[in-house]
Amino acid sequence: MDVYRTKRPEEAAGFPLDWALEPSETLAEDLGWLIVPQEPDGAALTLRAGVLEAARSVAVLAGGRAGHLYHVSQRVRTSLGRVLSGAMLLRVVEG
Repeated sequence: MDVYRTKRPEEAAGFPLDWALEPSETLAEDLGWLIVPQEPDGAALTLRAGVLEAARSVAVLAGGRAGHLYHVSQRVRTSLGRVLSGAMLLRVVEG
């Protein structure tokens, strides 16, 4: 995992994950996103949307507590049937 991102609690922003694919391989299926820690209240970091493109996916993330560090991961299936996992670290910073 080599991706470290930041966002403010009040913004919703898109964060891409680029995938190392074989020639002519594409992303075929989103197998799900996971945010850790999961917080059960209104200040939680949430996934507003997930988008698959040919060789990248984008998580639109909103909320989160300032000062908290989150691990955001995704699994995808490719056109060749491979299942891949990708992740990023996201720190929520004061506005």
